[in-house]
Amino acid sequence: MSGGVSEAVKTVGIDVDSVLADVMLVWVDEYNKRQNARITKQDITKWDIPSILPVSPDQVYQYFSHVWKERWQEIPPTEPAIGQITEKLHKKGYRISVITKRERPTVAYVAKWLDYHNVYTDDLLFIYDAVPKASYPFDVLIDDAPKNIIDIVAPKYAILFNQPWNKDFHWPVRVDRLSEAERLL
Repeated sequence: MSGGVSEAVKTVGIDVDSVLADVMLVWVDEYNKRQNARITKQDITKWDIPSILPVSPDQVYQYFSHVWKERWQEIPPTEPAIGQITEKLHKKGYRISVITKRERPTVAYVAKWLDYHNVYTDDLLFIYDAVPKASYPFDVLIDDAPKNIIDIVAPKYAILFNQPWNKDFHWPVRVDRLSEAERLL
């Protein structure tokens, strides 16, 4: 152990759905097949999907679970070479903590998706309960859901990943791609 004082390693928390994995592209396809509809991801203008589509909250979760369990290989990353971007963050000295709230049956498929896309991660946190993401250990959170970043207070901070459902939410730091966030950090 050296006698010098070193700076603590900072942790970047990164959400999976709609930040790493563009799951809504496959979700709307699944919705369209089941409902005989023709919506696009751009039509999902609120995260409270039952308030804009004729679908129950339970159906929303059923579709997400089905997409992750049966169609996980079809879910594209939000940008090409997403694994290289997480690796760049790591090489800059950040710990990468993938933090995702989800149903238990989808956990193995999310892990497979992360491996399939070579996403670098120092740890993987699956949240099953209602504990806010702000309570978890990170310095910076990159997330698409305003409800996950609104409670974050200094010294932590958050970067909002732009999606159609958060366009009306005011947040000072926003990005369209994870590579933009990587350049900001």
